[in-house]
Amino acid sequence: MRPRFNGSSTKGPEELRRIGSPFFFGLVLAAAVTGCSNAEFVPDITLAPARPIIDATAEFHDLHPAPALLSGKESFGLAGPDAKAVPPRVLANQVQEELLDAFEQAGIFSKITPFDRQPDLILTGRINALHEHYRPRVWTKLPLPYFGKMAAGMLDLKTHSSSGQADLTLFLLTTSGELIGTYRGSSSFEENFNPTGEMAPGARLNRALADAVQKIQDQMLHDSRLRTIASR
Repeated sequence: MRPRFNGSSTKGPEELRRIGSPFFFGLVLAAAVTGCSNAEFVPDITLAPARPIIDATAEFHDLHPAPALLSGKESFGLAGPDAKAVPPRVLANQVQEELLDAFEQAGIFSKITPFDRQPDLILTGRINALHEHYRPRVWTKLPLPYFGKMAAGMLDLKTHSSSGQADLTLFLLTTSGELIGTYRGSSSFEENFNPTGEMAPGARLNRALADAVQKIQDQMLHDSRLRTIASR
């Protein structure tokens, strides 16, 4: 059965569609400008499989946040409208657990664990920076006229911006405390986007975090001194 229109309306279907389009685009822009609510950053690291594997048992000790992150002097984690705040030490522990799991999955060492009775190496480190700041762009806060909002929706203008950085340093030591190597990885980003769900707040920071850790892994795999010590 073909759909019927209310007989009391004097507007035809085509005219109704023309009226509805600006309204639809206005709703799209309004939804985009309101942003992403209840966003939370959960560390997630995926690394390429390590080849060849470092033949050693590594005992992974604490991963410490830099003092400026603990004190709140510098941003740590996700910042933005309605972003859920995570205490610095809790976030640092989450990153540590995820890093341990990522190294284990990638197989960079023959064994990596928080505790071993006779480890070959000690792995520890520092989080220098880990933050993402997402926010509506300045122009979205302007009192745009109705048709200005409609035009913005039709042109698919990016309503939000996101910037951030992941920067970590890992230290490998012998069991007697001698430093074998220092490995640092860093990755930053700055992007404009529409919060439509294809890449939620925190996803860009995880991408940067994985990239930074991948750089560290590559440095370890190409460290001839580390391989010499591990082969003893």
